[in-house]
Amino acid sequence: MKEQRLALVSPWVLAAACALLALIIGVFAVNNYRREKSLMTDVLLERGATLIRFVTSGARASFLDGVRRGQAPVWQWSDHVQEILERGAEHPGVHFLALMDGSGKILASSVPEAAGGRVDEETLAFIGSIDRGDHNRVDFRYRLGGGTDHSPAFQVATLFVPLGKRPIEQQGPRVNGLNRRGEGGGRMMRHLACPAEWTDELERVNQQKYIILVELDLAELNKAVRQQLLQIVILSVVLLLVGVGGWLSLLTLEGLKGSQSRLSRIKAFRDILISSLPVGLIVTDSEGKIILCNQFAEKMASVVEVEVVGSTPEDVLAPDLAVALSAQSKQFASPAPKEILLADVKGEVRTLQLHSRSVVDSDGAPAGTMLLIQDLSQVKSLQEELRRSERLAALGKMAAGVAHELRNPLSSIKGLAILLKSRFQEKSSDQETADILVQEVERLNRSIGELLDYARPQKLNKDNIRPEEVVHKAVSLIRMDAESMGVRVNIRMDDDLPSLPADQDKLNQVFLNLFLNSIQAMEHGGQLDIQVTAQGRNVLFTVEDTGCGVSKEDLPRIFDPYFTTKPEGTGLGLAMSMKIIEEHGGTMTFQSEPDVGTIVVVTLPC
Repeated sequence: MKEQRLALVSPWVLAAACALLALIIGVFAVNNYRREKSLMTDVLLERGATLIRFVTSGARASFLDGVRRGQAPVWQWSDHVQEILERGAEHPGVHFLALMDGSGKILASSVPEAAGGRVDEETLAFIGSIDRGDHNRVDFRYRLGGGTDHSPAFQVATLFVPLGKRPIEQQGPRVNGLNRRGEGGGRMMRHLACPAEWTDELERVNQQKYIILVELDLAELNKAVRQQLLQIVILSVVLLLVGVGGWLSLLTLEGLKGSQSRLSRIKAFRDILISSLPVGLIVTDSEGKIILCNQFAEKMASVVEVEVVGSTPEDVLAPDLAVALSAQSKQFASPAPKEILLADVKGEVRTLQLHSRSVVDSDGAPAGTMLLIQDLSQVKSLQEELRRSERLAALGKMAAGVAHELRNPLSSIKGLAILLKSRFQEKSSDQETADILVQEVERLNRSIGELLDYARPQKLNKDNIRPEEVVHKAVSLIRMDAESMGVRVNIRMDDDLPSLPADQDKLNQVFLNLFLNSIQAMEHGGQLDIQVTAQGRNVLFTVEDTGCGVSKEDLPRIFDPYFTTKPEGTGLGLAMSMKIIEEHGGTMTFQSEPDVGTIVVVTLPC
């Protein structure tokens, strides 16, 4: 559910982040554009103001110089302005210079043909907003728009005072019809002597509203703005790409982390799965070095994974396992399974089945070898048990038939022997011979009876019995024999042993037979240990002696009927005991080692 919610939210989060990034880039671009435009406007305004100051100061100096020399009548002051305007138009980027009155009439212009004309309505409205204001402050106005020739231009305008902003009467006293300041007089009319009518005209001119207009070419501004726009676009694209790349990297990183997490979970699951396999698994890479060995293989091959990984099979594995891996690595086809005998870490010889397979990659090239090891020891044991059971069943049927066929002739032989005995003299050799014949016939009848008991299914009279009672009763029956042969009997039992649903007489027969076998195996004395423990829903009876033991050759046959290692034995004791235990739903295992002793474990369900 959490991953699904993240999957639903993530696109919206990404969209919001992209929108925020676009907003930041947009604000940044607009601010840069406005700042660049403001800077260029300030530059053009400063350039226009500088030109206006140049024209004003130049025209004023030229006019006053002419007045000082008496060569410039006052009413010709606009000619001096015309000359300076033409010079100012020679500066690069200057589109148009003009001097006009408040009505928009052009008095002087950098284009002589425009003199006497009028400006357009937009320009007239622009200059109309300029008032005389404070005489001591120069106020520059500007606008972006169409010029006098209707082409885009940057216009700068301000008031034009021909002779300065100080009133004429403040420029010096009038003496003999002249306006004089004498030595150290005013800065505009110092050392000047002009007719009174000139002074009146100058005063009138200074009181008029004149405006000087500068039109600058917008090519430089437009070029700078275009460059700034281009830079903004490039920077925005770069920032956008960086942002998108960052998000893609983040998403890729998150995907990588998710993939790594999923890969880790898959690897952990694979490791658990491989370690839990009920078969051994050994894998080599394309170079023939071991890269994997699970726990079952460690147990079967008597190795440790950390010690064999990175090594070649020939260096660390048993020869049969190494050959199976090496042979498979040299051929592509998988050979038939092979069975071997191999001792495990406990030294127990097990039957193992080897399956070797070649591992190929997606291109079909060999990538390594895989060896599966299956433990067939239990299967082999069950197969052997099944064969033994089938053999014993067949033997029992045959024995039952033979016993029935033998009992009738034996009865006749016994009758004839008794008849012959009655005809012989008392205590004669013939009578003794007849007694021997009768005894042997009876022994054969007993053997036939035991054989029939083994062959036919027996009816069990089950009851809830106490395990300790069965053991103590059997021990009481063999205690005298044990003491006479110097055998010590030790009994250990758990407390609160559960009761068993069993036939007590049959179990007494089983344990009496086991105890007698153990005592008879210790001719020179020894120790008989009897232990009874509860294990889950079972009760385990362990009988251990220090007798002569049974050889490995005879061990598989000890439960066969009529097989015995004792001269006086019939060979039906253990076979009959096994049959009784199996009829109770239990098991009996037999471990023995010559000259060490024997351990018999009987397991019965509660």
